[in-house]
Amino acid sequence: MDLASWFHIAVRWAHFVSASAWLGGGIFWLVVLRPAVKKNGVSDSRINKNVSAEFRTLVDTCLFVLLATGAVMTFERLTPGTLGVNYLIVLGIKLSLVTVMFYLIRAKRHTAWNYRSIQNFPRNPKRNILRLLAGYNLVIVLGLIVYLLSSVLRSMYEVTVG
Repeated sequence: MDLASWFHIAVRWAHFVSASAWLGGGIFWLVVLRPAVKKNGVSDSRINKNVSAEFRTLVDTCLFVLLATGAVMTFERLTPGTLGVNYLIVLGIKLSLVTVMFYLIRAKRHTAWNYRSIQNFPRNPKRNILRLLAGYNLVIVLGLIVYLLSSVLRSMYEVTVG
């Protein structure tokens, strides 16, 4: 293997690790940390501020690495011109979802449309759906879809280059 091959392996590895850290951290936050803080009745404002600051640093680092490595990987795959329209459509959907995720992360830091604002809605099934699709929950759902699309793209690429 030449140096370029090792470089592309390192880029794919960094992309995968960053995506895993971001998505895994988000799932941990939603499924473990937030419920544990609420359950114990601990003053969550101080804990949330400290954890949020540390998690924000992780997310910002992951976003930078994902953007840089994603650009390299996209350029590497599209340059030969051997991939079909279907690959480009799936890639476009993936990039659109990633753009929405990045926007939600940045916007969530500055808006009131998040999980807490939905607490005031009347209790009904629609509230549960809105709770699932609000704020960081939506980022996690989209992240899982992006992971699926990444697997689809990988399979499409492997079939094309044979």
